[in-house]
Amino acid sequence: MSTPRSKKSSRNLGYEVQLHPGVIRYLVKISRDAPEDAKRCTAALHELSMNPFTLRPKVDIAPWKGPEFQYRLRVGRHRFGYRVDDKGRLVYVDAAWFK
Repeated sequence: MSTPRSKKSSRNLGYEVQLHPGVIRYLVKISRDAPEDAKRCTAALHELSMNPFTLRPKVDIAPWKGPEFQYRLRVGRHRFGYRVDDKGRLVYVDAAWFK
């Protein structure tokens, strides 16, 4: 008989998402100017904790070709650049911009 997983064990399977202070300022600014965009961006960044590599509904991920970061997350006209430390199970969101 299998036992259900506790919340703690399922959380350990994901990644921890760390935001650069500039990204936090960007999110605060758009939360004042466009609250709905801020909610979508926050939800998409939260989704990165589950799987930062795979494209899926509500999470548009693409590899980045420059040296700044490894991946790009697109949320509407907002972009986030991030890199992944697979060993430490960390996602570092280094940049945010509006396109």
